[in-house]
Amino acid sequence: MKRLLAAAAKGDPDAEYNLGVMYDNRIDDHGNAVDPTDDNGNAIASNRSEAMKWLLRAAEHGQPRAQTRLAELYAAGPDTARNYGRACQWFVVAMTGLNGVHRQRAQDGYASVCSQLTTTEIQAAQRRARDWDRRRRRAMLAAPIRAAR
Repeated sequence: MKRLLAAAAKGDPDAEYNLGVMYDNRIDDHGNAVDPTDDNGNAIASNRSEAMKWLLRAAEHGQPRAQTRLAELYAAGPDTARNYGRACQWFVVAMTGLNGVHRQRAQDGYASVCSQLTTTEIQAAQRRARDWDRRRRRAMLAAPIRAAR
């Protein structure tokens, strides 16, 4: 766990994603139960806010499975945290980076949340997804220029 936290703290999207999954419901992408423990062997309790924090970081770093998982949490969260618009946005973003069963999962989630939104809300979520993608592409293009300096 210590190595996973260290890697996530350094911005490793896969480590951030794995921490998000562990802090969420302790079930991985394939439906397998995981039993995360701290360095002393004590079980780590489910913590939705901590899961959202790590999944958002991984999603912002472009990890498509994290984007799907984050969208699912926004869609299924408790009433006070449920946000179908944000879920729709992240499902759109995720679909561009996934194939096969993972893409189908994102498409199914997208269809489900769209049934809860108005056309205007769907368009706003799609616009936010496009804006996010543009910002990400610009940042990726600028990164090599900054590294060369």
